[in-house]
Amino acid sequence: MGRDSEYMKASVISVIEADPKWNRKRYIEDFLLIEPENGNIGIDRIRDIEEMMLHKPAIDKRKFVLINQCEKMTDESANAFLKVLEEPPDFATLIMTTSSWQSLLPTVRSRTISIVMDIPEELMNRLKSDYGERVSLIYASAQQSFSVLRFFLERDPESITHEVFGVPSDLEGLKQLIVESVEEDPMDLVRRRRAFAALCKSFVDSRSFFSAFREVSSIFIGQGSFERARELVEVSRSLLRDIVILSADTPNDSLTNIDLLEWLVNFKPGKDILEDFVWCDSFLRQRTSSLSATLVSFRALYALSRSLVRRNNGGN
Repeated sequence: MGRDSEYMKASVISVIEADPKWNRKRYIEDFLLIEPENGNIGIDRIRDIEEMMLHKPAIDKRKFVLINQCEKMTDESANAFLKVLEEPPDFATLIMTTSSWQSLLPTVRSRTISIVMDIPEELMNRLKSDYGERVSLIYASAQQSFSVLRFFLERDPESITHEVFGVPSDLEGLKQLIVESVEEDPMDLVRRRRAFAALCKSFVDSRSFFSAFREVSSIFIGQGSFERARELVEVSRSLLRDIVILSADTPNDSLTNIDLLEWLVNFKPGKDILEDFVWCDSFLRQRTSSLSATLVSFRALYALSRSLVRRNNGGN
């Protein structure tokens, strides 16, 4: 279990490939990767596991099943998987990754061994060392996504400039970038994340929350709107967390949005910040919500507007 599903997935696969009883040539037959589809892991994928477990491995001694983001299993699929977990065949190794251990069925938790797997701090420190001042452009995205972190650790730091990751300064431009930016390319992920952060910043600075929300509400309607709402909540949570860290007079090394530090120091936590952080955190840990994307985005932006209270003394 850990915060980043991509990091856990990559780590588990590397462990499997290092197993002396594992034969890469049998990858298709003896390895099954289960991941969410449209936000959930349905009963059909559990049946795929059951079918795979019917036959022993043809050559080697192991079959591996990796369920990535297992907290996304529906109630039906979780109960079906429990039956597999109760009596797995001797040759089967079942591995699950989750960012929400407590949301799993107690009966599932009791039949598994938990290991914490978070992105090593040395990788983030290496990113800072490699990129110097430029790291502020990509740090929050790299901390949020292992695929982004890995991409930039393998890239020439000289290729990263402010111009590459610049985002519009107006709401219309931000809306267009967020809606049209749908690729999973790491460069694109950084731009989109920076656009969401700029959107959040504009709301906190806005004098009229409701007018501003009317201008951007169209982002959270239609195809892809729920995923955009989730991205917004994730950025909102990171900003709330940063404000708490800054107010606690602790080292700034643990900040996420280091590119917004000069702006963040102008704020202190509001009285509802803990409630708002817990709401964001709980939302991100649950399965696909029945809430509308519009309501989710409204709640996230409202949390920022009320919990980031501007200081009267310029941040001192």
